[in-house]
Amino acid sequence: MPRKKEVKYGLVGAAIGATAPVFHLLLHYLLFHRGLPVGQYLQSHLFTFGDSMVTNIYIAGTVFVMGGMGLFVGRIREKDDQLQNEIQRKNTEIQRSQEEFKNLSHNLEEKVQEGRDELVETTRKLKEANAKLLRQIEIQRKIAGNVPSLLALLDTDMNYVEMNEYGARHFLNKPLIDIIGRKCYEVMGGKDQVCHEDCAALKAFQTGKEASHSRTGELMGRIVTTENKSIPIKNEEGVVTHVLKIVTDTTAKKKEEDELKRRANIDALTGVYNKHYFDLYLQNEEQKNKTEKRKRGPYTVIYADIDNLKEANDGYGHEAGDILLKKAAQIFQDNTRHEDIIARVGGDEFVIVLPHSGPEEGEVLINRFRHQSEEWSRTKDLSANLSDLKLSVSYGLGASVYGIDLYDTIRKADLTMYRDKRGKKITAAPE
Repeated sequence: MPRKKEVKYGLVGAAIGATAPVFHLLLHYLLFHRGLPVGQYLQSHLFTFGDSMVTNIYIAGTVFVMGGMGLFVGRIREKDDQLQNEIQRKNTEIQRSQEEFKNLSHNLEEKVQEGRDELVETTRKLKEANAKLLRQIEIQRKIAGNVPSLLALLDTDMNYVEMNEYGARHFLNKPLIDIIGRKCYEVMGGKDQVCHEDCAALKAFQTGKEASHSRTGELMGRIVTTENKSIPIKNEEGVVTHVLKIVTDTTAKKKEEDELKRRANIDALTGVYNKHYFDLYLQNEEQKNKTEKRKRGPYTVIYADIDNLKEANDGYGHEAGDILLKKAAQIFQDNTRHEDIIARVGGDEFVIVLPHSGPEEGEVLINRFRHQSEEWSRTKDLSANLSDLKLSVSYGLGASVYGIDLYDTIRKADLTMYRDKRGKKITAAPE
């Protein structure tokens, strides 16, 4: 379907083509037939058959040619308008794009400037944070370096990753260069070159929980006790990647604990076990007899009672009684074995338990005790007011076979001791 502009220009061309013969006749008339009347001229040239045919053909051809040219010109104008519109549209789009690009460039410059400012501020803050972190690290290193403990970081291969200077100097006596990167048991000089089964660091890796162990051994020429506490360090997935190892010298603490334990179990005056410890010992022995398949024993028990202790205190003062108690305890200790138990169970009473012994060994010891007591009474070196002081002890003996109640054996020894004491009183009574 022809477009509007093509039709328009086609009609204009046809109209022009239709008027061309009229101008031709008018020009022909004015140039060659001016003397003829117009009607006669038109009749002779326009309406005669021959001339009329030529004229009509001429007019029709002119109309067709000019109309075609009009259509062609109209199509060209139509395309030109379309092209102009397209150019205008493209120009508009270009202008819009240029405007958008201009705005975008402006916004981009603003964003770049904002980003640059933020980067400068972030860099400044990062420098400040880094400087603060470095200061904190330096402070922490100084603190860790002077903490009186070994602080070390172990990886999963049991290699030392970090360690403080104090720990390297005072616990390993080695420079850090000979420690970092090496396995802990290699640094410690283990003979088997493997971790001990009770190694706290190994347990921390295996269980993911805090663990500890104690060691007693020689360190830089002295016997020390150390406590190793190992704390697992986990990643975001909960996997143990490192272990923080803290080794502390607990020698003084252990000595203090041992001293407190000794004081709790030792009689302050005589240095032998007290009744508290002796009761615990009896309970433990009885429990073992009940639970162990192999019965314990035999036991021999000596029950000793200092004679006339009250009289000595009344006649010579409490110093005399203390001298007798300490001397008796010393005689018991000098003549018994390490595994024998000597306990002061009353003011003037002692119990001596001889594990894995029979009554013969008990008799030998009692005779030895009596002999040394008599010897001391003769040869003692005391002040003049104590020169008449004598050490006399009554003894009772009880013996048991395997698995016999130890309490019952002690009661038997106690009874025989009282017989011995009554016998002495009867002998000493005046006739």
